Amino acid sequence: MFVKKSLYIALFSAVSATTFAQGLVLNDANLRTDLNWLNQQGVIQISTSTWPLSGDEIQHALSQAKVSNNTQQKVINSVLNVLQTDNETVKLGLHADTDIKTIPQTFADNQKSQYQASVEFNAGAENWDAKLRINAEKDPLIDHGHDANVEGSYIAGKLWNQWVVAGQIPTYWGSGHDGSLIRGDASRPVYGVTAQRAVQNAFETKWLSWIGPWQYQAFAGQLDDYKAVPDAKLIGLRLTARPFPALEIGASRAIQWGGDGRPESLSSLWDAFTGRKDNGGTGKVDPSNQIAGFDGRLSLQPLLDVPVSLYGQFVGEDEAGGLPAKYMYLGGVDFSSSYNNMPYQLYAEWADTRTNGEIRSISYTHTIYKDGYYQHGFPLGHAIGGDGQIYSVGGDIRFDVINRLSGRVLYTKVNQSNLAINNAFPQQDTLKGLDLTWTHYLKPTIPLKVNGWVSDSDLNGRDGGLSVGVEIPLEKNMFRF
Repeated sequence: MFVKKSLYIALFSAVSATTFAQGLVLNDANLRTDLNWLNQQGVIQISTSTWPLSGDEIQHALSQAKVSNNTQQKVINSVLNVLQTDNETVKLGLHADTDIKTIPQTFADNQKSQYQASVEFNAGAENWDAKLRINAEKDPLIDHGHDANVEGSYIAGKLWNQWVVAGQIPTYWGSGHDGSLIRGDASRPVYGVTAQRAVQNAFETKWLSWIGPWQYQAFAGQLDDYKAVPDAKLIGLRLTARPFPALEIGASRAIQWGGDGRPESLSSLWDAFTGRKDNGGTGKVDPSNQIAGFDGRLSLQPLLDVPVSLYGQFVGEDEAGGLPAKYMYLGGVDFSSSYNNMPYQLYAEWADTRTNGEIRSISYTHTIYKDGYYQHGFPLGHAIGGDGQIYSVGGDIRFDVINRLSGRVLYTKVNQSNLAINNAFPQQDTLKGLDLTWTHYLKPTIPLKVNGWVSDSDLNGRDGGLSVGVEIPLEKNMFRF
């Protein structure tokens, strides 16, 4: 009992002693793993299916944490260190690969070139937040015609529990570890404006309180270098709710609309939003390319006290009868536990981006937006692109305060329709791969990441590579432990 009480005191002292300025927390694989682990251990309740996350929501979840052992406290400390790292005023980042990675990207794999150097400036207060990140790149994986960019930069303001964000930041919608069928982060981020709630409290009125904690994320931006329809717009809306502690459900919709030579009137936007003139056999002019669907996560911890979650997603191209049609599917299961005070998580996942299980050259394609649901040829949805299948098994283990290992084994069939618009995998191929990342914390706010991967491709044979990346806070007291 004394240990438990001490852990509570340590937790709340750490939270209160740390001042976080960031409004947003951008995609971070280690952070998501730790938050999911805490969810499945019954320590906190927080949705991790809509990224970026609000820093306010993470703090809110931690303030209500129910810590019962040292392992749980260790994971909470890891979350606090990530938040502190994200809050450093100035950071220098360096990244180098021995070769361009040829296996599908995973969540928060934000390195889009073989060599990259970056400098990041952060500033903010309770109701505003700004990040300027300047990246210099050489030998890009995704070529966008520039040697430098500001990806990961934004400015945000908060009013009445709403964050409004302008910038170029990655987005991710869904519970999948390796990809999202509707909004993933395998492409470069899209320039635009995002709005979402700061804290996901339930409605106070009895008529709506049954919905439980809820979140929305609305996005409007413009695709870069979209040659088929220059200046094409990307619009998206996602809603999530947790009506029961064990169940989270989400609904998402994304629309490619407007652009050079295309109508951009309010009536055209309304037609795209309502879907009344979709290309589902109406014979009318199609105002947009639309993708929509649903996802959910069922946690067995509140029901059976078992640290297991089941999750799934289905997304349809076009529309029929007011609902999405021509489906793609994703499903998985993950498990969180500890061994000898070492927290770990395991998962197994499957995704199918064919059309209702058939190769039909429909997924992520369109008759007007002929470059498809891609930017620079890389998918805005799942990292494998359309007409593919992927099976993966992976996990993460924290050995001690300064060392953690994560990885996955995957088998995937990509671009089975041989569509040239998929620059990530321009030809039909079958890939098998092993992907491992070791993170060593030089200090709590300086993670050194070493990633190694090997693959076997029917087209290109065996391949592999090694990468090293580090982000260093440039603070006066950075060498104090």
